Amino acid sequence: MRLFFLIALLSSLLLSCGTTTGPDNDNFKPTNLVATWISSSEVQLNWNDNSPDELGFIIQRKLEEGDYQPLYTTEPDTTGYLDNGVDSLNTYYYRVAALFDGFQSNWSNEVNIFIHPALYDLFFGTDSTFDIITWNIENFPKENQITVNYVFEIILALDADIIAMQEIESNTYFNDVVYLLNQADSVNTWEGYRAYSNLAYIYKLDQIEIIDIFEIYDSYQYNREFPRPPLFMQMYHNANEIWILNNHLKAFGDGYLNLSDPWDEETRRFDACNLLDDYIEDNLSQSNVIVIGDMNDELIDEQSNNVFWTFIVQNTEYLFTDMEIAQGSYLNWSYPSWPSHPDHILITNELFDEFADTLSTVETIKIDQYIDGGWNEYETNVSDHRPVGLKLFFE
Repeated sequence: MRLFFLIALLSSLLLSCGTTTGPDNDNFKPTNLVATWISSSEVQLNWNDNSPDELGFIIQRKLEEGDYQPLYTTEPDTTGYLDNGVDSLNTYYYRVAALFDGFQSNWSNEVNIFIHPALYDLFFGTDSTFDIITWNIENFPKENQITVNYVFEIILALDADIIAMQEIESNTYFNDVVYLLNQADSVNTWEGYRAYSNLAYIYKLDQIEIIDIFEIYDSYQYNREFPRPPLFMQMYHNANEIWILNNHLKAFGDGYLNLSDPWDEETRRFDACNLLDDYIEDNLSQSNVIVIGDMNDELIDEQSNNVFWTFIVQNTEYLFTDMEIAQGSYLNWSYPSWPSHPDHILITNELFDEFADTLSTVETIKIDQYIDGGWNEYETNVSDHRPVGLKLFFE
């Protein structure tokens, strides 16, 4: 203890007076400093010891925009340290120097590391709100069982009432996700429904009552507008009847709406939106309706190229809950690879009051920030889309 006290005292004096140089100051410095993410609160540091008979090693740390501060002084002959005082969603910088009697070595190489929250830190749903998520899980499952395990863990952590999915290509692996959810969750009973169009729902049977799930515009004559027929869910949450309309509109295009070409991709999406508006007006004009999914286009295009204009112009009838996300920073968009924001949640005016409540919210859920390996790991093993989630508070 006395030795450690003397080391710490000497370290403090050196730091307050500046670095004192000595013989072989650079040759004795630690090398190959490496920082490894361990958890949302831990970073492991390791380095090479190149100095004989040092008193210990001085470790300094700083935040991205801050100055270096002393973190710890080790015992002699140490080549590692576990920093268990970090906070998630921060970037930390580290450097290490060897400490001698009267001087210290030069600093090691500098390393930095972003602290990802762990999946157990991920959450979305609450007991007081109706929670629904749209999630395009690209070519599910991209990496077979690896993807299944990720998706199961993510859904369990998000704890939403309904997840509306797109690109669910395997019924077997889809059922595996539902099975794992029921094995792991002792509170909720989960069920899934997948259509031939690869649109699907996973939902909590304890929180919602399913009345019906069915496709609309599923005949051949609507293939141009809907290459994947929209998947409707009629359900109750408590005493509130809600109609969910899951979509995956035509992809691609050049960004320009050419109404003179019926097979122009933007025109196909534009006509699809008009048909959705017609269906709601003809069948559900007084109902709580949520139109959700990968719409494959931008909300913020000019009117002349905006495929969603039929909804946007009827602002007393419809509201894109994620409009502020679309208008805001690209860092919050659902498709970072482009970047763009093609995943949307539209509500009818029967839900305007609920959405205006302070407990209601909408967000792009950045799952990649909760996975070791970040975006590259998420995109490789899960999807190229982030989910978008809506919470609605009903009195």
